[in-house]
Amino acid sequence: MDDLTHVSAVRLRQNLDACRLRGNDYTDTASALRTVFTFLHTHHGAPGNPAVHLRVGTLNRGIPLPADPGPIREALTSPDAARAAVTALLAFHALRTTEIRTLTLESLRDLDQSRLHLPDRTVLLADPVTARLSAYLAHRTATWPRTANPHLFLTRKTAISTTPVSRPWLYRRYPASSHLLHADRLVDEARAAGDARMICELFGLTFSTAARYTRPYQDAAALHRGAHVKGAGGTPGS
Repeated sequence: MDDLTHVSAVRLRQNLDACRLRGNDYTDTASALRTVFTFLHTHHGAPGNPAVHLRVGTLNRGIPLPADPGPIREALTSPDAARAAVTALLAFHALRTTEIRTLTLESLRDLDQSRLHLPDRTVLLADPVTARLSAYLAHRTATWPRTANPHLFLTRKTAISTTPVSRPWLYRRYPASSHLLHADRLVDEARAAGDARMICELFGLTFSTAARYTRPYQDAAALHRGAHVKGAGGTPGS
């Protein structure tokens, strides 16, 4: 299709079918075609929109996979106290970036009891996280002893204000995408427990989101149990 301005809906579907795309490849392509033709029609670049009734389908989000542990270990042992603390909160407790940015000193009022208070839940901290938060607090106190900013994480700029750190500052602290680290922690818990309701309580997720992580491991466990029962059952009369 060299000229997109006079493509019919039939011809568009024929050309798309000829590509023999499947799954997410089809969905991505069909969605892109819809966007292109909607733009052309809206801006009078084409007399009609042949993609208006094009079936797009639904993206298969797939099974979340574990992250590469190497960069995470490097960040957890970093001499940069902020980097180590932020990575620990993500890797061990799957905190959201917004939650990390808005943590305050009050959130850590029970750090000696390894507890972190969030607006919707209280997190029982793992020992490595408690240690890294304590190290960061010591760094914070030594670097900005007179700051009035109530937020836990500070920069030279925010130390003289009361605002939280910026998102770009936070993004530079951890070793991989926050979504990848968040998913990695949930995958680890799902493999260990497979309990969606427990994951909801631990990480503040909706049940449908938690089930996305636990379902693959629940299915695998069910297959394993079925194979075990079948193998142990023997044959009738044996």
